[in-house]
Amino acid sequence: MSAYQDFEEKSVDKAVDKACSELAVRPDQLKYDIVSHGSSGIFGLVGAKKAVIRVVLPEGDAGESTAEFDPDEDVPEPEDDDKTASALVDEAFGPSEQAPAQTSPEGQVSAVDAEKRDEIVGWVQGFLDRIIALVSPDSTVSVNADSQVLRFEIKGGDSARLIGKKGQTLDAIHYLVEKGVYKQYGSTLPIEIDVEGYLEKRRSDLTSLASRLANKALQTGKPMVINRINAQDRRVVHLSLRDNREVRTQSVGNGDLRKLLIMPKKKSQAKSSKSGSE
Repeated sequence: MSAYQDFEEKSVDKAVDKACSELAVRPDQLKYDIVSHGSSGIFGLVGAKKAVIRVVLPEGDAGESTAEFDPDEDVPEPEDDDKTASALVDEAFGPSEQAPAQTSPEGQVSAVDAEKRDEIVGWVQGFLDRIIALVSPDSTVSVNADSQVLRFEIKGGDSARLIGKKGQTLDAIHYLVEKGVYKQYGSTLPIEIDVEGYLEKRRSDLTSLASRLANKALQTGKPMVINRINAQDRRVVHLSLRDNREVRTQSVGNGDLRKLLIMPKKKSQAKSSKSGSE
């Protein structure tokens, strides 16, 4: 069976050049199939993919660095979505040389100075302007930077398209903004991006859901699970049940989308919680 090796680059031509250089062959001698032509994604960020070619190795070149693939098999994708997105942002903005921001488990970050805060506000405003110019040109962006949370409100235009099914498009925009700010400035701030009051409605729905699940957890004595919930929504649930002395919440997993558990407290925990609040 012939041995294969995959080469990836920003374009098929560059992948061919890379393969020829590493294998010391001329382009007309290279035997390969195109696995992926690649794509630039949104602003070169989420959805960006490199071009991949699968080269038939010349006899005698098969070694430890090569692997055999079924030509009909998909090229394996990285398992860590957060790392993948970070790599894509690196490609678009360049690697950040500044120290990472100090973050909490739910994505809250340390404060930045006033000058950097103003720069971040301007960067996010410009980024959102670019997005709505492509997706919903009639929309406008306003910002409230008076509180600790930077709140950007998008109004008018095609709000449904900006929000997306179950808020997926809005979540993706927020994710891009957070990753972009971090790569540009080495730190970030709590940022909210809303479209026509959608976030407020979602908060209300999540608060009601959290209350129902907390009651069910107490009735059954078993943990209730909310699957694939992002950091913003997890924080809403945590805060909505913070004063409930009979249940506790816990995030499980890695990356932005995690499971959130709502669990009955043990009697000793509930008693301790009640004593501490009196």
